[in-house]
Amino acid sequence: MWRTDYKFAAATVFLLIAATAASAAALSRSGSSKLADETTEEPSVVSYDSLSGIEAEVITSSDPVQSDNEKKCRLTLLLSVSDHSLRMIVADEVGDPVKGQEFHVFLSDGTDTYEYADTDRDGILYAQGLPSGKYMAGLDDAEGYEIPDATSVRIREKMTYASLTNISELIRTEADVDAEKEDTANIEESDDGSLLEEGGIDLSSGTIGIDVSKYNKDIDWKAVKAAGIEYAIIRLGYRGSSTGALVKDPYFDQNYREARAAGVKVGIYFFTQALNEVEAEEEAEMVASLTKPEELSTPVFIDVESSGGRADPLDRTTRTNNIKKFCETIETLGYRAGVYANKKWFTRYIDTDELSDYKIWLAQYKVRTPTWDGHYDAWQYSSKGSVEGITGNVDLNLNLSLDD
Repeated sequence: MWRTDYKFAAATVFLLIAATAASAAALSRSGSSKLADETTEEPSVVSYDSLSGIEAEVITSSDPVQSDNEKKCRLTLLLSVSDHSLRMIVADEVGDPVKGQEFHVFLSDGTDTYEYADTDRDGILYAQGLPSGKYMAGLDDAEGYEIPDATSVRIREKMTYASLTNISELIRTEADVDAEKEDTANIEESDDGSLLEEGGIDLSSGTIGIDVSKYNKDIDWKAVKAAGIEYAIIRLGYRGSSTGALVKDPYFDQNYREARAAGVKVGIYFFTQALNEVEAEEEAEMVASLTKPEELSTPVFIDVESSGGRADPLDRTTRTNNIKKFCETIETLGYRAGVYANKKWFTRYIDTDELSDYKIWLAQYKVRTPTWDGHYDAWQYSSKGSVEGITGNVDLNLNLSLDD
């Protein structure tokens, strides 16, 4: 897709720990993000209600950081806890990962201390397979930077899903990134439109829909509806193929609002570049932060395709596990889940036997009917469609069983 395109649950806790000047305003911001805990004796606790009533806790110091050099870059440590894994982002004052510096993060359980080095200098580190318990997490000193106080994070033996309260802190617009480097999805399907012109595609078994993104620019949705298009799957956003930033499609709000107002049924897709299950959960959380389940007529699809970027080298098992985590999370949040890919990726790079609980959206062009032997619920049959109200080409899809 050039543009790009309540089961097993997991707890996700998001913590923002900033190194701040000792000002009342900073303290106010810090205090407003915390919820009171009734039983703990720790200085302050952030606790999130989960679906099962079990709390996932993150405990942090409330003392402000004293800076003796105001010219130093103030760092933020962002922690995402998922099951027994921890994602650690060393971010600057605007929340972007700090690149070009090999930061070291330590985790201590009171007995042992573990060091994690950002050897690729992208500002993102991971700790996986952590036993349950409370850990102190912090940054080692780095020249030229103001380091935040260490904080404690609790990992429970049995964790339940809790929504990422501050997922919005991670979401970027295209004004914040180099979109040419980040938005590079390529479905690797060629289409000259000849079968469309000849009427050579069998469309007798479903209803026609489209999928759109920023590449389709401004759309006259009333004209699209009048042209007989029943549904549209709209790109909400993507994870950058270079930096891994979560980026909102610049046309999402407009398309989402106007398509629904015109009476077109809508669905959502999100282009993934998740390297692990923690990032896959974040992608699902981003979708949930910008939509409501009752507004959608189709599943939320995770778009899996080539990008020449960070997720291309993943092995089949890791990629499949990431897809499952996205789908499990999105279902826990009240949505239906689906997976989009082309025939080659479903065959070679994804274990589709593991995805039988989810809707499958297959991309295959220049065929009368798909040649893939697997089950599919929707078929993207062309990228050369022409629909009144849309300038240029648009992807065309046949909905077979997305409504089931």
